[in-house]
Amino acid sequence: MWFRRRRYERDLVVLIVDDDPDIRRAIVQALEDDGMIGIPAASGQEALRILSGDSTIRLLLTDIMMPGIAGTVLADRAAQLRPDVQIMFMTAYAEANRSWANWPVLDKPFAADHLCAAVRAVSTGASRLQ
Repeated sequence: MWFRRRRYERDLVVLIVDDDPDIRRAIVQALEDDGMIGIPAASGQEALRILSGDSTIRLLLTDIMMPGIAGTVLADRAAQLRPDVQIMFMTAYAEANRSWANWPVLDKPFAADHLCAAVRAVSTGASRLQ
């Protein structure tokens, strides 16, 4: 479980929110293979609970289309709760409206190396992805 992992100040801690457990697992694995720490959350509600209790999280990576709290609503709430956290969306909808407060969007499917590069770029302040 994520809370048992040893954390270091230099590690980039990413909260991954997606209602698909296979996608969550794959993203956590890809980030951890690249030296980051991935914390999975199955819903917006779970993500907000984790985010409010874990000050080491530096980036929120959330799917846009989810049951319950949509990723866009989650991002707004997360930004109010933790303004220090970077926010990045992911979506499988190519035609998705891309006007969410200028937060970067990663299109699904993506390769692990592209994911890791995008997460690192956003964590350092990039607002657009290549």
